[in-house]
Amino acid sequence: MKVLIVDDEKPVREAIRYFVPWDKYQISEVYEATNGQEATAIMQEQQPAVVFTDMRMPLMDGAQLLEWLHAHYPNTKTIVISGYQDFKYVKPAIVYGGTDYLLKPLNSRQLIEAAEHAFELWLAEEEERRLVRRQTMQLNVLRPLYWDKVLSDLLSGQGAFLEVKPALCGELAMPENASVCRIAVISLQGAHCRLLERLHGDAGLASFVLANVCNELLSPGSQGFAFRSWQAGAEVVMLFWAEGVQEAEDLLRRINESMLLTYGIQMDIGLSLAQPLPEGLQTAFLQAREALNGRNLLQKEERIHRYKELAPEKGPGEEFAAEPLLEKLRLAVLSGDDDKMEQAAGEWAGGLAGMSVLTESRMQRLQEEILVVLTRWRPEAEPALTLCYDREGLFSAEDWGNQLKALLLQLSRGNPQTPDARLVQEIREYLNQNYASDMTLQHIAERFFISRENVSRKFKGVTGENLSDYLTGLRVDKAKALLQHTNLRLSQIAELVGYEDEKYFSRVFKKATGQTPREYRRQ
Repeated sequence: MKVLIVDDEKPVREAIRYFVPWDKYQISEVYEATNGQEATAIMQEQQPAVVFTDMRMPLMDGAQLLEWLHAHYPNTKTIVISGYQDFKYVKPAIVYGGTDYLLKPLNSRQLIEAAEHAFELWLAEEEERRLVRRQTMQLNVLRPLYWDKVLSDLLSGQGAFLEVKPALCGELAMPENASVCRIAVISLQGAHCRLLERLHGDAGLASFVLANVCNELLSPGSQGFAFRSWQAGAEVVMLFWAEGVQEAEDLLRRINESMLLTYGIQMDIGLSLAQPLPEGLQTAFLQAREALNGRNLLQKEERIHRYKELAPEKGPGEEFAAEPLLEKLRLAVLSGDDDKMEQAAGEWAGGLAGMSVLTESRMQRLQEEILVVLTRWRPEAEPALTLCYDREGLFSAEDWGNQLKALLLQLSRGNPQTPDARLVQEIREYLNQNYASDMTLQHIAERFFISRENVSRKFKGVTGENLSDYLTGLRVDKAKALLQHTNLRLSQIAELVGYEDEKYFSRVFKKATGQTPREYRRQ
């Protein structure tokens, strides 16, 4: 806490310095001024919490100073010390919220009581302000989640537009008379790997960053709002209204340009036709998702995919003969011959690479047909395949073929995971999702219904690493990302990665990295 003494009489300033118990209230700095003008300059530079002021001073008197403080620093506590008890001197102290009015010559007991009253009042109000700031920060964190849920519900037909319209207009600046909308759906699949590399593997942060980039371009013109979707088939959704309906394509290109400039990536985006608002919200969302799923995975010239009446996709016999390759795959699987399975996977990859058009929906159906074959062979293994993309965001037939080869070889040799390996994998996934919580060995043991000793032994046996070291490494990695990409205080970062004590967090971080958090952030 800082204090300012304003009086043109030096003995008065010295008396206040002598009698007031500064150390009791941990007051680190006490400043002095001889008139109101000097006081305003010190206030602007140091912002003291409490001001002792005389009333009659040159250049700027106490009444003018009190009025200025009330206008510019309303939380500051003021104690008036004057040699006059006329009402014209007392009135400003009353009007502008002075905590006490003391008469000269000063009485030490009254001075101490007035000072302590002002200090305690300011400390109590500062604690209230701190709590309000904390609550506001929490609300600011939760508010995007609220809109993610509300708007996702509208797109799924589970929300009531009229109930949320006042908030849409008041908080998101949607015009009252907005009657037309468009929806854009952004997929992170093609750009996912590169974006995750930039954001240290945090998928949640990736979608959060993307939504923020979109809103930076949408907000100035009140043209729409971007949010993280709770619906399958989309990571980030943009709802356009008003002028944004006509300018949607231009806005989407600018968003991709911004992402390319900042992160070196571009996203594939599906865009709906204009639809009536709110009746057409669900239709617009389905159109945007269909446009995205119907894009050609093998071309990169156009990243904005407008909805249109899609031509029927070519059947299996017209461009890509899937049935013969499925039969070869069945035979290779039945033979158990590794060479035959690798050959079958290679033929699949070569066939896909030779196609001129391959949509996401078509590829997903092909994968489903393959998985039917593999599931019949090894139902207990629950085989799975995913789409593979290169650094340009295009489907990589080569990487996908290698994935299929690895899966076939894994299935042919039996499930490589022992029961202990599966348990440890579940523990790691649980820690990855809950690292910010208070996590003890006992808690994990109870969560997975085994003893504490078994948790430690099995985890070390499978991974070669102590569970506590793994959790610490996970938390430190998350803290590194927050230190590098946010301006959060160390105390906030410590709390977000599971440490209640900032000093303990700093010790753990330095032990793991050789640097303090501040040194790492500066670097």
